[in-house]
Amino acid sequence: MSNIVFRPWVGSSYVTGGIFGKRIMVLGESHYCASKKDAVPSLTNDVVETYLDKDAEREGWMNTYLKFERSLVGHETSASESKRIWDSLLFYNYLQVAMTEPREAGMDAEYRAAEEPFFEVLEKFRPQYVIVWGQRLWNYLPGGVRWTWNPDIVVDGSINKCGNYALKDGTKVKVMAVNHPSTAYSWDYWHRVMMELMK
Repeated sequence: MSNIVFRPWVGSSYVTGGIFGKRIMVLGESHYCASKKDAVPSLTNDVVETYLDKDAEREGWMNTYLKFERSLVGHETSASESKRIWDSLLFYNYLQVAMTEPREAGMDAEYRAAEEPFFEVLEKFRPQYVIVWGQRLWNYLPGGVRWTWNPDIVVDGSINKCGNYALKDGTKVKVMAVNHPSTAYSWDYWHRVMMELMK
């Protein structure tokens, strides 16, 4: 994966689908680093490992991961269940440059440059589902000949767009976006949307 700067987190049970029985890729937007020296290739793995370390001091950013994992299983989670959940997932941040401020958007050229690495990850790890963190990232994802739209997912009258990316062998990968879990995020609602995606 020569174009990848930040290596994805690949859970130890991801290949078999883990507790979900499905290969699920979680697609974040970017890393935030106060210093460029912190933007190392292992950063994504370091972040997830810190989150899962029960002895690590609890910090505000960890609530993003907590809310999201609850939306995957539909209930409050324990530390041991958190580990089983993340061991079942692939987590990758789309932008291959780190931001210097929380919630900062990348430049248009940075989103375009991230397309090739993103497709490399899809081809190598072959997820069945991709769950995108945030509407901003969703709007920047590539379209083109590899993309087709699926019928909307409607839950509680709210419309959620979804579609497929085609891998080189024609295999379809289902893709949808959730609200970014760092903001107002109803994990019970998004659980129901995800279940519709994956049924």
